[in-house]
Amino acid sequence: MPEDLVPVDPVPEDHCDRSRRTLIRTLTGGGALAALTATAMSGTPAAAQAVPSADTPVSPPGSRSVGRPGGHAFAADTFEPSGRVREYWIQADSFEHNAVPNGRDGMTGRSFTADQTTFWAIGYRAYTPDWSCPLPSDPGPQGVGPNSGMPGPVLRAEVGDVIRVHFRNMDEHYKWPHSMHPHGVRYDRANDGAWLADDPQQPGTAVPYGSTYTYTWFCAPSSVGTWPYHDHSLPQSVTATPGSGMRKPSPGGGAVMEIGAELGLFGVLAVTDGHTPEVDREFILFLHDASPGDIPSLAHPVDMFNGGAFIDNTPTFSARSGDRVRWRIAALGNDFHVFHLHGHRWLSPSGWVDSQLIGPSTTLTVEYTEDNPGHWIYHCHVNEHMMGGMVGRYLVTE
Repeated sequence: MPEDLVPVDPVPEDHCDRSRRTLIRTLTGGGALAALTATAMSGTPAAAQAVPSADTPVSPPGSRSVGRPGGHAFAADTFEPSGRVREYWIQADSFEHNAVPNGRDGMTGRSFTADQTTFWAIGYRAYTPDWSCPLPSDPGPQGVGPNSGMPGPVLRAEVGDVIRVHFRNMDEHYKWPHSMHPHGVRYDRANDGAWLADDPQQPGTAVPYGSTYTYTWFCAPSSVGTWPYHDHSLPQSVTATPGSGMRKPSPGGGAVMEIGAELGLFGVLAVTDGHTPEVDREFILFLHDASPGDIPSLAHPVDMFNGGAFIDNTPTFSARSGDRVRWRIAALGNDFHVFHLHGHRWLSPSGWVDSQLIGPSTTLTVEYTEDNPGHWIYHCHVNEHMMGGMVGRYLVTE
């Protein structure tokens, strides 16, 4: 092992007694996690490699000397390098996607045909180095998730780490330029990934089809939490060829900002520190919507969890009584949502609640010790969105 490489060792399982009373905490945005225990959660996810950082700046632009978390709003933020680089190889792929593969709304009994709910999606997938092959699914608390493209892989890091993302655009269907824009971490303009018409040649904001770009992001203490990342490249439009059922991409008039994200280019970035509690289960949930005004192959708007709409097409999450559970929830799109989990409550900044508002680019981090066995559902409590598909199962056993 190189001398300048800091290994990432797993922490032994916490054997502290668990309360039978369900304790749920919700943190909005990327706010610092209040610890259930003092145990540090570490470990390297399968998609990331800890590598020597000799070719990476030790400090991001604008680093300052006073840590913000735990201080006041005007305290400066510190980046103190850990010596670790979390390296990811991410590819944007296009694929035909049916949001309702079983053709059924399990709540109301409505039926759908595949041609009503299918569109050409684009998703991020994690690969082995040099994009050799896709990583396998890993739903564990330190894993990348299903790695099926919608949402993209979970990018994980700790405070003091540098995240290096090697991005390749292989959007074979649309052949649009794409990018990766992170929330919650520190970066300079060359690593922002956000395209602007008055600065169209800015590197990393419009990576052409078949090309690559490497982004470098820094995890400061204020980065702890759950954050979205997504495509932020130039606007595009999807038009339907009359009578053919084919989707034809076109730039120019009627172009939609962040159309790549609407088509599936999004994921979750999870940053931890020494106060982040260890958990037995971690669920990744992304709330997003797709409109026939933007995607003409759809017969009606579709409201999705992780690319699926309606029970048994959306994720079915499971836990056992006594498990320490964490939900990392994020949203993108045009609408605000209300996340509701049946049979459970959590402590919000305003008090105990069983529903929580979440809007585009915001997140929730919910943690609790599970003590309520049953077959539950989770859903968006905006009726139109629940009717549009935002409902799933949560199964808790003894």
